[in-house]
Amino acid sequence: MTQREVAWISGGTAEWGRQVPLAGSDLKTVGYEADLVSRLEVDGDPKPTYFRTLFTGQDQVAPDGSVPRGYGAVRLEDLYTDEVLLGHVDWFMTDGKDRGTLTFDGGTGPWKGVRGSIEVGLEFGTAKSGDSVTSGEPVRVMGFLEGTGTFSFPD
Repeated sequence: MTQREVAWISGGTAEWGRQVPLAGSDLKTVGYEADLVSRLEVDGDPKPTYFRTLFTGQDQVAPDGSVPRGYGAVRLEDLYTDEVLLGHVDWFMTDGKDRGTLTFDGGTGPWKGVRGSIEVGLEFGTAKSGDSVTSGEPVRVMGFLEGTGTFSFPD
């Protein structure tokens, strides 16, 4: 396996559904589905790869709207070749900032057998000024992710 550094940047929108209180906690859980465009730069490749990116999963939302925990599945589809890269995401908070670990474990074409992870920072908010992520009602949000990591490519 060949180790290569990678850099990720993406942005898009998501739909948060209705929030359900978690027993014995001030947290609520909410399902989400996000559509983004992502750029992945692999060290040594002359051009970045652009992907249609789908996240789907569940977040746990604090009363202030932050997301101390969450998880989801991730599907990246190359905008030009339709080859895919598949994985999952774990969301968490560090020093009051929303963070995530994207973990990839294969795909098709040049992504077949690829393994690795990317640590990302997340900035997000409501898509419409005046909307709230704390109301418990469905809401459209937008987000921006960026980070770096390492992938192992089959030899």
